[in-house]
Parts: sequence; structure tokens; C-alpha cells
Amino acid sequence: MATVRQKIVAAARWGIAHEPRIHYGEVRPIPLGRRLPLTTDCSGFVTLCYYLAGAPDPNGLDYSGEGYTGTLLDHLEPIEPDAARRGDLVVWGAYPGRHCAIVLVPGADPLLASHGAERGPIAIRYSAECRYQPAAVTWLDGLEHAVGRGGREAAAP
Repeated sequence: MATVRQKIVAAARWGIAHEPRIHYGEVRPIPLGRRLPLTTDCSGFVTLCYYLAGAPDPNGLDYSGEGYTGTLLDHLEPIEPDAARRGDLVVWGAYPGRHCAIVLVPGADPLLASHGAERGPIAIRYSAECRYQPAAVTWLDGLEHAVGRGGREAAAP
């Protein structure tokens, strides 16, 4: 039986496999289903993958259709990069964040599922994605929710 993390990765790989029919756009409410074609942005794609996997809403909003990178940072527990596991998240940019992606394969240069442009979602190495994103990076444990202890509060002195 697949774990929730495996199901998140499987959902992200489904998105990558259907890239020509998944378009980029900041659409709310976030589309929550496999009906193609669909249009969503990076945080919407993350939310969709968690929804399809049966995981709790990573935004902490009970799949209301709302959420963005800032709600991911607010709701999820920051972790060290070497602690990242399949299904965890990477957010680039200072709060409220500029872009996010899902860890497909952890390691020294993790493989990510990223949906940050019309050509996406794609599988891309962390090092390659960093060429296009701000230097500030926050790694988030997608399944260890701690309301009120997200990336913004954790960064405070």
C-alpha cells in the first residue's frame, strides 16, 4: 500500500506526464481534480497534488480553494534541506515567497516537480531551478503541520 508521500509524488508525476494539458495561471479557487485541461500556478499545483494524494491541505485551509506560497510558509514546519523527504516542499523568496516545488527524489541535488511557467509542470533538479529563483530558500515538511509555526515565524529572531 502506497504511503501518503508516495501518493503526493505519484500525483506530481501525473502532472508532469500531462504537462501539455496543464497551463500556468493564478486561478482561485484552486482546481482540485484530474479534469484536463486545467490551469493553476505553483502553489495551486502543490495543493492539487496533496489533494489527489489524500493528504491534509498544506495551506491549512481545509481545501477551501484558497492559498498561496505564503499560506504554505505560514502553515508548514521548516526543515533543514538534508531532512527533506519525498513530498516535502521548497519555497524560494522571502515571505510571502515567490515560487514553490515538490520534492520527488531527495538527495544532494533533489529532483523536484515545478510548475512555474506555461511549460510545466516539469521534473527539474534543485540546482537548475535555483538558477531562475531568488537566493532565499525555505524547505518545508509537507506533512508535519504546525499551525502558527510556519516559515515566517521561524525566521524571526
